[in-house]
Amino acid sequence: MSKTNNQKIIKLENKKFKIISLSEPLNENTEVFPGDPKPEKKVFCTFEKDGCRYNIYSIGDHNYHPHGDAPNHQNLQYKNRGFEFWDLNFVFNKACLIDLSESGDSKKIDGIIYLRKITAKHLLPYIDQIKNNSALILRTGYDKYLKLNKKHIPDNIPYMDRSAIKIISKFNKIKVIGTDSLTIDEIGKSYAHRKFKDKLIVECLVNLYSIPEKNRSGFYLQTSPVAIVGATGGPVVAYAYIPLSH
Repeated sequence: MSKTNNQKIIKLENKKFKIISLSEPLNENTEVFPGDPKPEKKVFCTFEKDGCRYNIYSIGDHNYHPHGDAPNHQNLQYKNRGFEFWDLNFVFNKACLIDLSESGDSKKIDGIIYLRKITAKHLLPYIDQIKNNSALILRTGYDKYLKLNKKHIPDNIPYMDRSAIKIISKFNKIKVIGTDSLTIDEIGKSYAHRKFKDKLIVECLVNLYSIPEKNRSGFYLQTSPVAIVGATGGPVVAYAYIPLSH
């Protein structure tokens, strides 16, 4: 995968923040969900022939790390709500990260330790953090799997079960739900996508392990969707803004 500098200290007025990128550059070699189209580059113009270079990329709506889902992705009644639906209300929010990668139910799969199924019992200890924020990120540990660009096995992809989905659905303040998995739903099901149809679902977040433990209950999350009219999903530029003490 591409090597990038994913952290930077900035100053906004009189406050300092550490910014951590939760996104990865799109790469033709990025592993996608089995059967999905992989990114493909086509050369349209060359210096030798046209005096400039111009490439065209053929990509699916969900082949990004991270990507967001549109309301029309798994909700038939919202077939006219494409990825352009997510406006500025979903771009910048106070967030918390719940790190479940070291849960007692986590297992080592293909060399990476992560939690495959998130249930209510995993979320109950974090209710106070969830209710005090408008964005929620669930880390299973799969972000390390993404970072290594391993092939995805559908039966091993993390997801939330109904009990976890029901807990989160009680918090109307939550606008954005993020995860390091390819999907928040169990493969072949759409319960979470239907339940969270008015929330921006951001999947395949990377570098979540870089957010310091002491800051996980309160930081700022930028999730900027690249609006594509009618698309079932699309790329999201995601950053964590960690406040630094003076």
